[in-house]
Amino acid sequence: MKIHKIILSITVLLMLSGCEERFFNLDKEPLNMISGSAIFEDKILVEAYIAQIYHAIPWHYGALNTPANMILVEGMGAEARCYAYWQTPASFPLEVIDENGSGAIDYWPYQNIRYANEFIIGLQESDFEQDYIDQRVAETRFLRAYMYFQMVIRYGGVPLLTEPQDVTASADELNVPRNSEKEIYDFIGSEIDAIIPILPEDSDPGRVDKYTAYALKSQAMMFAASVAEFDGTQQLDGLLGIPSGEADSYWQASLDASNAIITSGKYSLYNKIPDDPAENFQQLFVDESNTEQIFVEVYDPAMGKGHSWNVGAVPFEFRQTWGSNFCPFLNLINEFEYADGTPGALDPALVDAVHLFDIDEVFRNRDPRFLATFFFPEADWQGGKVYFHKRTVVGTDTITSGTLGDAGWPAKAANRNTVNTGFLTRKRMDEGEIGPLRETSDEDYMIYRYGEILLNYAEAAFYLGQTGEAEQKLNMVRERAGMPPVTISEEAIRHERTVELAFEENRYWDLRRWRIAHEVLDGLRTKGLEFTYYFDEDKYDFMYKNGDPSSRTFQQRHYYLPLGVTRVADNPKLDENPDY
Repeated sequence: MKIHKIILSITVLLMLSGCEERFFNLDKEPLNMISGSAIFEDKILVEAYIAQIYHAIPWHYGALNTPANMILVEGMGAEARCYAYWQTPASFPLEVIDENGSGAIDYWPYQNIRYANEFIIGLQESDFEQDYIDQRVAETRFLRAYMYFQMVIRYGGVPLLTEPQDVTASADELNVPRNSEKEIYDFIGSEIDAIIPILPEDSDPGRVDKYTAYALKSQAMMFAASVAEFDGTQQLDGLLGIPSGEADSYWQASLDASNAIITSGKYSLYNKIPDDPAENFQQLFVDESNTEQIFVEVYDPAMGKGHSWNVGAVPFEFRQTWGSNFCPFLNLINEFEYADGTPGALDPALVDAVHLFDIDEVFRNRDPRFLATFFFPEADWQGGKVYFHKRTVVGTDTITSGTLGDAGWPAKAANRNTVNTGFLTRKRMDEGEIGPLRETSDEDYMIYRYGEILLNYAEAAFYLGQTGEAEQKLNMVRERAGMPPVTISEEAIRHERTVELAFEENRYWDLRRWRIAHEVLDGLRTKGLEFTYYFDEDKYDFMYKNGDPSSRTFQQRHYYLPLGVTRVADNPKLDENPDY
């Protein structure tokens, strides 16, 4: 059994046995009571404590919730929306983020950071063997660094606390100012450097090892480099921004961390089905015994931790409860090239409800990752087909009910497939799950994978002038996908991340760090397609439809989210970000 699942089981048992007060309400106890408690005398309690710090980190959005709360980050990045507008990932991206806070995307985990700080001090004072202490402290320092990373990409500089505050201190002592954005990134980098020699070479899935730490450094230093490279200015007396002259040092740090993973020989691109790149890419996200995953969020419904991705994403005609809930926008569909490497964007002049399209030519003949990422008209699934057309034309007649022909062609697709964008999300789905129920799916979610590291390396190498290395790494990813090589460029790097990492909570943050979100998202009215099937011709006409009911807003101020009036009022030493 995986150690992470053992820890999860221990945590549940301790909660049921009444031990929860000792490690779930630590914010209510002063440090001297924590350090001397039974937690640091029993490894079972130590492991349960660490498990709670892991569990409190939202490694990805909507993991344990209903499908109504999933794809928030994808929604923010205009990759997709949920079926209904009462669902947060559909409604929130259309709201203006203002001085009242950043709503669903907000993250201010200082209680969990306090738990981590208390644990680090308490364990160091324990009587366990030194190797055990060192490894668990290093693991917790990683978790703390990851939390700071999630804050710095949202707010820029934030208060840096590495020791628990004295709960008996005055309000003036407890209110601390923000550290600079650069200081937070530098802290993350130095923490990772300090713990890598201590962390184990290998760990069970869902638990940090040294290559997880390298992956975080690869990512965090890439973000820092981007702030310097694509902005390079500073605000609030240096609290925000990194000077442009420091970009190269961060690119180099990101490249070095990526290279440590690449040269370790422990990881490779998943390629168990090389003759079918589409099926291979599909299986990458459901086959847990693969050499691409570096760090995952572990799911096991038998241990009380399942997720609802499959039940939300399954096409409506194959559903048991939910279904057809994650609807990609046409702007993302258009990013996927044709199989020969030519651009895949539809010609707007032909989307006129007159020109007829052959589905095989326009969709099935795309980058194999397209077939593994989206459901489109007549996509294959579980021995059947997924339909999206709103009507069928036979001769001069338009038919919207019943079936046609010997094969029983539906005159109209299932209702939830005909609304919204005309496409559904297939990526990360397990075709072996028949009519799944909520929170019963067990596919682990990859937080870091080798393909992403290769793209991180390619980007860092490109901006360091190492174009040959950059091109080679980027084309490794394309070759696995069955796509022809490309010449390295900024556009090629950004395109490849959009396609390869779709629906992996990267696009929104990439647009922000590249400082192009205001160009891509502000004023964007997302689109979808409406399909009419012509029975005699076996073709479709396409019409545009709105994917969102209104245009989006992304202003320059939104590159740094607001701390919010409540936090600033509670702590007068916090400077709010500009223009809120």
